[in-house]
Amino acid sequence: MLGEKKMKEKTKKGLFSLFQSVKRSSEPSEETMAHSSVSPEEAETEAVDKAVEDTAVDTTAQKSSAAIPTPPGTNKAALSPSYIWGPSEDPLLVRVNEEILYIECNQFASKMNSLSNVLKQTAATSQEQEPQPRAAQPQLYISKDRMAAWFYVIHPLNGGQDISEGDLRSILAQEHVTTGIQEDALKLIAEKHIYDQAILVAKGILARNGIDGSIKDHYKRVLQLEFEEDENGSVDYKNLNNIQSVKEGDVICEITIAVPGENGMTITGQSYPCDIKGTNVSIPSGRNTVLSEDRTLLLSQKTGHVTFMNGKFQVDPILKINGNVDNNTGNLDYDGNILISGDVRNGFSVKATGSIDIRGSVEGAQITANGPITIASGMSGNGRGVLTSDSYIKCRYLEHCTVSAGGNVYAESIINSKVESGQDIVVTSGIGVIIGGSLLATNNINARIIGSKVRRLITELTIANIPKNVEEANRLTRELEQLHHNMSEIRKNITYLETTQRQDKQQLLESLKQASDFLNIREQEITNRLEEITAGDMAQTGLIQCQQLLPVVRIRMGPSSLLVQEEYSSSIIYKNSEGDIIVGSN
Repeated sequence: MLGEKKMKEKTKKGLFSLFQSVKRSSEPSEETMAHSSVSPEEAETEAVDKAVEDTAVDTTAQKSSAAIPTPPGTNKAALSPSYIWGPSEDPLLVRVNEEILYIECNQFASKMNSLSNVLKQTAATSQEQEPQPRAAQPQLYISKDRMAAWFYVIHPLNGGQDISEGDLRSILAQEHVTTGIQEDALKLIAEKHIYDQAILVAKGILARNGIDGSIKDHYKRVLQLEFEEDENGSVDYKNLNNIQSVKEGDVICEITIAVPGENGMTITGQSYPCDIKGTNVSIPSGRNTVLSEDRTLLLSQKTGHVTFMNGKFQVDPILKINGNVDNNTGNLDYDGNILISGDVRNGFSVKATGSIDIRGSVEGAQITANGPITIASGMSGNGRGVLTSDSYIKCRYLEHCTVSAGGNVYAESIINSKVESGQDIVVTSGIGVIIGGSLLATNNINARIIGSKVRRLITELTIANIPKNVEEANRLTRELEQLHHNMSEIRKNITYLETTQRQDKQQLLESLKQASDFLNIREQEITNRLEEITAGDMAQTGLIQCQQLLPVVRIRMGPSSLLVQEEYSSSIIYKNSEGDIIVGSN
């Protein structure tokens, strides 16, 4: 009896020493372990747990997740990485590092398993005649990021009380676990008495990243000079391609609206932030632009050209050139109106679907507009300058150039130029002189002085209801002259071959006869068309007026013509009822 008593005291002393040494070594971390209210029995459990941890678990933390041993009785499939939230096709979900959670859970399960084994061994070696029953002991572990929690329930001993769902819920409430509670897991633990196994009982709500807004430009923000090569590899350095034309309603840029991020939530109800909030971009809407109803397109409100300044796209209906059109600007081709504050240099071209307003002068350039052309000074064309407008043309002087206008032509002087007007040619302001060249107007030609005393310089004036008919009649007349010459040569050859009657030339003779027949048909077509034009010219109306008419001036009105070789004052030139051109007085 004495030996048995000494053995019991020695055992108690050993357990007490173990408890004291573990208690002195360190306290359990609040961040890694949460459990039910502390009792003397649970204090003993903590001590033994710490002792087991010092001897068996520390080595576990040094291994990778793939190498961590799963405690006996642990569901290996449940503890594999990415087992908590499962796979998702949503690329915006902010995934928690579930491998870390896997490590934490395995360490927790390993500790609890060791503790459970110690308690079982202690109960088995107890010398008490009536061992005290021990109820099932639930241990709750909350991950460091508070996104998951597990229960590990130590098996009851000596007929102790089983775990209840109420016990589990009470501990969750004490630890403020309110989000993502796995109801089925709680019922399963309580009803099936699942002991000595880590069971997931709560998981947080994953955050979802947003998408930042973005812009896809249809027009460049910074223009770079781009030179184009022709088929021979030559580069035209006058075509700089530095204007971005746009029409009303065209898309300037596409806007992708931001998708806002959604924060997640930890199991204790705190916010779990997303990484990307989803920020909208600043919409670059400037002058004469507007957003579509769904705010995904930036549209042009006018036809003009697009520029990007001060962080915004803007549309200007008028292309303004502050200076000359030269090598710095290159040629201009613009869908809209153009305003040039300087000159247009020799060899350059300016085209516009609207009007062209030039505040300087024009050299040997080509100016083309659907709208009116206005030149503050004038054009010195050097034989190469061309002005073409579907509307009117207005300038101070026109020299050695070609001009075509659908409307009136206004000038103070026209010298050695070819001018065509769909309405009137008016040269009455300033010196108001027309010298040399050829002028054609549908209606009237008015000037102060027409002609020159230099007799070798001829000025040609034409009044034609349909100016194109004049060009067509001239072209057909030239073609008819060439046709008559060819017919004459063919007839000579036919006559020669028919006279010689050479058999080896019969095929050539037939070809010449076919050619002759074709020329006869073409001759008739030209003759008929010239008769139609002449019939139209018979009804030609229009006037030529001037204060001074100087020789030599050739005048044509319809089919009638007159060569003026005398000087007249205050003249009015018209065609009378007999079709003759009359030079009268105002």
